Amino acid sequence: MTATLFPSARARLELPKPTFRFTRDRSGMLWSAASLVLVLAVWQLASVLIGDDESGMRLVPSITDVVSSYMVFADYWPGGLGAERTVSGAEPTIWGATLGMVYNVAISLSRFTVGFLLGAAVGVGAGLLVSWSPIARCTVSFPAHFLRMMPLLAMLPLFGLWFGSSELGTYMFTAFAVAVLLFVLTVAAVNNVPRIYSDSATSLGASRGRIYLSVVVPSITPNLKVGILLAVPFAWSAVLAAEVIGKQYGLGRILNFALLYAATDIVAVTALVVVIVAGCTHLLLSKVLNHLTRWVD
Repeated sequence: MTATLFPSARARLELPKPTFRFTRDRSGMLWSAASLVLVLAVWQLASVLIGDDESGMRLVPSITDVVSSYMVFADYWPGGLGAERTVSGAEPTIWGATLGMVYNVAISLSRFTVGFLLGAAVGVGAGLLVSWSPIARCTVSFPAHFLRMMPLLAMLPLFGLWFGSSELGTYMFTAFAVAVLLFVLTVAAVNNVPRIYSDSATSLGASRGRIYLSVVVPSITPNLKVGILLAVPFAWSAVLAAEVIGKQYGLGRILNFALLYAATDIVAVTALVVVIVAGCTHLLLSKVLNHLTRWVD
């Protein structure tokens, strides 16, 4: 009877082992590759169909135009490391273009990092302070909501007048864009915390400060994480806009000169670099936030 209910040791050893299939992941990669090919095909087709304007400038640059315009980054390399400045008469090289791209990406990335961290600290801190203190709420709420209604690009000339071409102006403008967004999201996240959470903590004898730190702040962490990731493209837009005013180097400066001369191929290659760098920034920040808030899951 026992032998019929329980398989023998040899039979247990001969049971087929589970196999793991990665069909879903593989299909996702195939779909991503297919969508990329489709985008490139539509891009090339649009370049052929739209054609050139009256001055002979191609309105939609082709893929080959974008690849060849990569050499323009050599014009924005200050010289050194085996690549001389093109403004001094040197011929542009692939090595010089690569150095110029890395150099300008590093400058824009440093401005993004400082402005983003400053804006995140001010925005989240002000949002928590307003949600905590009724006095701060009455004092800060109206000016903060007034500032968030101001168009971001309309504030750029004011920052240029206040700070000139200094790096501080770029940092402050980027921080302003991030702080206004995160302030509103933080206040909304605190207001959406169910009241039953604080009532339950109060019934257990927790103080107001303990409730805020142990209940409210952890409750808004998921929404706050989404808000911080949402602020990444806002910060990059602010950096590119701020680099137009009085900056000699930076991806925004390259875009400004390309738009000034209607060089759509340079606009496209610079925008492609911006998209790649901003995407990597978003991915890295997402990994860091997921690690710091792993206790939420």
